Amino acid sequence: MFTNTKKRVISNFVLLIIAVFSFLNLQATFGQVLKTFKTPATHPTGMTFDGKYIWLADKMTYKIYRINPDNGEVVKTIKSPGFDPVGLAWDGKLLWCSDAKEGWIYGINVETGIAEKILESNSSKPAGLAFDGEFLWLVDKGEKKLLKINRTDGMMHENIPAPSSNSNGIAFDGKYIWVTDNGDDMLYRVDPESGQVITFIPSIGPYPYGICWDKKTLLCADYQKCEIYQLDLENKEFITKKEPKVYYWEIMHDFRNYGPDNVDELDIYIAVPKDLDNQNILGDIQYEPQPTEFVQDQWGQKFAHFFYENIKPGTFLIPTMKLEVKNYHTEYMIFPEKVGSLEDIPEEIMKKYLIDGTKLDIHHPLIKEGVKQAIGNEKHPYWMMRKIFDYICEKIDYKLKPLGGWNPAPTVLERGTGSCSEYTFIFIAMCRAGGLPARYAGSIVVRNKDKGIDDVYHRWAEVYLPNYGWIPVDVSAGDSPVPANRARKIGVLRNVYLITTKGGGDSEYLEFYYNFNAKWKTRGKCKIYSKQFGEFVPVE
Repeated sequence: MFTNTKKRVISNFVLLIIAVFSFLNLQATFGQVLKTFKTPATHPTGMTFDGKYIWLADKMTYKIYRINPDNGEVVKTIKSPGFDPVGLAWDGKLLWCSDAKEGWIYGINVETGIAEKILESNSSKPAGLAFDGEFLWLVDKGEKKLLKINRTDGMMHENIPAPSSNSNGIAFDGKYIWVTDNGDDMLYRVDPESGQVITFIPSIGPYPYGICWDKKTLLCADYQKCEIYQLDLENKEFITKKEPKVYYWEIMHDFRNYGPDNVDELDIYIAVPKDLDNQNILGDIQYEPQPTEFVQDQWGQKFAHFFYENIKPGTFLIPTMKLEVKNYHTEYMIFPEKVGSLEDIPEEIMKKYLIDGTKLDIHHPLIKEGVKQAIGNEKHPYWMMRKIFDYICEKIDYKLKPLGGWNPAPTVLERGTGSCSEYTFIFIAMCRAGGLPARYAGSIVVRNKDKGIDDVYHRWAEVYLPNYGWIPVDVSAGDSPVPANRARKIGVLRNVYLITTKGGGDSEYLEFYYNFNAKWKTRGKCKIYSKQFGEFVPVE
């Protein structure tokens, strides 16, 4: 027989195992950690790779450490030329070090430890440093820019916006720039020509700072954990799920006939949600009353259909769907070079999701001209999507009044303002007109942390990228001048969305609506009230 102590130990052990498995199931499957080792000191900042060793600066010891990446062993130490070393870059001859207090950039001979070259940073808050084979790149935290610097005189050659407001470290991987951000806890991959954020990876540690590329993998130093992580970017898994939240939902359509005459027939359709990357339906969905039938439209969307006849004056009907859902913050790590070609898209997808629709009008001259301006001769699916996304962000402002709602794509494009649905119509129309399959997703939204109601909803687009599949693209939410904000609306679903609907429009049951639809026939005079909403309660 077990003693109470033994029982407690075993119980705690079981709970620990459950917790570990839960943790592993929720962590990023992309950017997997291959290796971890402690930093030599407790305030690691800038980091670079010299072809064999890592160099890491520490802002409290004023030292720069040469580290064996195989085991984390320090093989050499040199003194920092300044009092706040924050960035390091290796150009094949000199180790460059940016200093936040002095404002200088030092070119250090690592054999002698002597700063043989000293440049002005021309930045009030210099941070990370990198070398692209010809120029130095400096993170300017004050101006929130990435400066391309001439090593001869320290003058800025050009600049691009920093991906976000808390950029720290920077590295060059041969084509793109990687930037760490401790506010978003992200590693951003940036196009050095345009400043666009192309890819983003959640940071393993809570305060990513130094970063370098060892020709195969990324290494990132975490300022808070005092650890260096080696990250695998070749993992075939590309979906990250975290921050699970459980909500109980009652999704209702409130229909009232105030009379004085009868409603002959009423059809109410409520879209039935299912398990997706961002959500799991817990248990069985309940209905009050039971639906007349379940139907499915041409897009494969399932509906609970409630049919009523001879609805007398004073009758209130509230068909309701009840369910419990676990939602995740879900991110898709997209690497453009891993996206296939248009020819790789399945024929059935092309045939189904390139057709026109009443809200799209893909053959309209404004849509055709917009596609021409946005993508030109581009045929790569990722860059087609990205150029259309950026074009719409430049052309459209989010505004519902005085005009707006659900106007067709050409009208919205000409007007220059629109709702989330109208952004979605334009995006789908331009993608399809350009030969890239696109559709929409519709959701009911958790609007606050406590019990509440959503009767506003949200809609965004999905685009088909070969080798990845359907990827969410929320253009209206991504209409931001901040590169990271824009990029993180491509392939991201927050844990507040209960997705009910996926389709291409003109559904035989839903038309171009989402979540719900209702159709009725009246005889004589009838004052009708028809309102849909979802009520949510967080489940502990």
